[in-house]
Amino acid sequence: MVDELSHIQQLRRDINAHNRRYYVDAMPTISDREYDELLKQLKALEAKHPEAITPDSPTQRVGGEPIDGFQTIVHTHRMLSIDNTYDQAELNAWIDRVNKNLGTEAIPPCMVEPKIDGIAISLRYESGLLTQALTRGDGRQGDDITHNVRTIGAIPLRLSDSAADAPDVPDVLEIRGEIYMPNDTFARINAQRESEGLDLFANPRNSTAGSLKQKNPKSVARGLRFFAHGRGEVQPNQFTTHHDFLNALQAWGLPVNPLIQPVANADAIWPFIESFDKQRHDLPYATDGVVIKVDNIEQQEQLGETSKSPRWCIAYKFAAEQAETLLEQIEWQVGKTGKLTPRATMAPVLLAGTTVTHATLHNFGEILRKDIRLGDTVVVEKAGEIIPQVVRVIPEKRPADSQPITPPTHCPVCQADVNIELVDEQETARYCVNPECPAQLRERLIHFAGRHQMDIEGLGEKSVIQFADAGLLTNFGDIFSLKNKQEALLTLERMADKKIENLLAGIEQAKSRGLARVLAGLTIRHVGRGGAEKLALAFGSIDALLAADVDTIAAVDDIGPITAESVHTFLHSDAGQHVIDELKRAGVDLTQEQPTAALDSDSIFAGKTIVLTGTLESFDRTSLGEKLKQLGAKITGSVSKKTDLVIAGESAGSKLDKAIKLEIEVWDEARLLDELSQHG
Repeated sequence: MVDELSHIQQLRRDINAHNRRYYVDAMPTISDREYDELLKQLKALEAKHPEAITPDSPTQRVGGEPIDGFQTIVHTHRMLSIDNTYDQAELNAWIDRVNKNLGTEAIPPCMVEPKIDGIAISLRYESGLLTQALTRGDGRQGDDITHNVRTIGAIPLRLSDSAADAPDVPDVLEIRGEIYMPNDTFARINAQRESEGLDLFANPRNSTAGSLKQKNPKSVARGLRFFAHGRGEVQPNQFTTHHDFLNALQAWGLPVNPLIQPVANADAIWPFIESFDKQRHDLPYATDGVVIKVDNIEQQEQLGETSKSPRWCIAYKFAAEQAETLLEQIEWQVGKTGKLTPRATMAPVLLAGTTVTHATLHNFGEILRKDIRLGDTVVVEKAGEIIPQVVRVIPEKRPADSQPITPPTHCPVCQADVNIELVDEQETARYCVNPECPAQLRERLIHFAGRHQMDIEGLGEKSVIQFADAGLLTNFGDIFSLKNKQEALLTLERMADKKIENLLAGIEQAKSRGLARVLAGLTIRHVGRGGAEKLALAFGSIDALLAADVDTIAAVDDIGPITAESVHTFLHSDAGQHVIDELKRAGVDLTQEQPTAALDSDSIFAGKTIVLTGTLESFDRTSLGEKLKQLGAKITGSVSKKTDLVIAGESAGSKLDKAIKLEIEVWDEARLLDELSQHG
């Protein structure tokens, strides 16, 4: 046991060291897979020794169940916003004010840094341990999002002063910084939202804000990163310059932007801004300016602050790069979910370093609101400097023969009916209702065969495209009839007997994946893997799901009325029923095996309906739920008269209150651990 406890400590040190190399030094020394293996080992050992789990263990990044809301807390030191300037003359005026207020002839040494387009955050560490994370809010008070920030790998749960150049960590340390989303993560999330029929985020900042306000902490991290750049309360304070403070942060394991640099005088500030403007488009994250800060902390205090902003720093903001061009035509693109998106084709124009000829118009409602017409001269910019979009029309340049844009009433590819969505009488989207629309089909088939859906070995993206081009895949049922088309398959490039044999074996195996995988693969709007599994377990078969009305579907945990309406509409459309009939004829299993447990008579959990609530130190909600299911329990998400037992951790909230009101038995974590110890 002593050896295992020592191994736990060593694993934590190793994982924290790898986190530092990845997030701070940008020099990882192991692969993601090797890192995940270390974390897996640590989780296994901590499961055996729950008494050894500490709040700063790397396994504790993802907390318990979703939270009910965010508490508003007053900042110990106000989180002020930074004054903005937009041209060199305004910047020089700030330099003159600093000189005048300090009584100097030349501005003192400063630090210049990229202004990250993210979400401002204040992190509080006490004795090196992360205890609180607050949003800026109104500057005086912000939302407590500690539960969610703990999931972000770039933010250490405990600071380390073990590095050779690291000063002692102060007893109280408040760090101000920016949480941001890298451009590639933003692109991936928008692609996922598009596949689910959701509106796209306009820029990485909006996506970051949405992620941080998720009530389920397990949905937060999503590749978010962090740069530290400032301070709040520091007790005891041991720093005389901002430069020294940033060096200490990095030594303690916090990521600091490597592009931050000192400048000795005012003459070096503008050249930095000009140089950075040229390279910022190649960075992996969005920026919108440069921040200049007086380096000496005593001088910062001498300069003081206004009611809104510190006088010792200023942000030079780059104007969003825009360009005028001519709108030539509109093309309606059909996505995987059937969403029709208008794409503008324009006269080529140089924008943010690239030539732009196309821009998104989002939906027809957007076209109406902006009164966009063919032949208009429009202003285009890159949202978050990534996605080109039409910002506005220049009415005075509108030609007499400009044409209003007519929205499609039928799919431009398959001519199926178009469904129009309205919110408060405003159009938000149009959808082709035909799931076998050729424009959607290839993307749907690729998704259907994917690893997390039907997991068909040998039927990847290239194969789907190749088979579709050859006319061998025109619907879902065609996948399962490829065994009757072996001669045609042999005529295709790179298709040999052994490859075809493996493909057909993979297709045969996929037939038994079960209803949850099928529902996840059909690309029903608003239904992902989690929702598909909930539906499959709730109804058990496609026939039972077909027989259910919208209200019955909506009553399933975590489904709700919008998803229920989407599922019901799909299954009862002519096209949806055709897909189901095809899969039935192909022999695809459209039932779901219900989880069973060996209900041993010694298990106190056997046959009980249990609700988990609050944060438990020794378990995450998913793994505990699975363990209890194995012992014969049924896990539900809400407390009712049918509930037999509520297991309540810290911050249990309304579910615990309801359990007490209904006089349902409640266990704390100590009682749970005691009972589980009797079941191995």
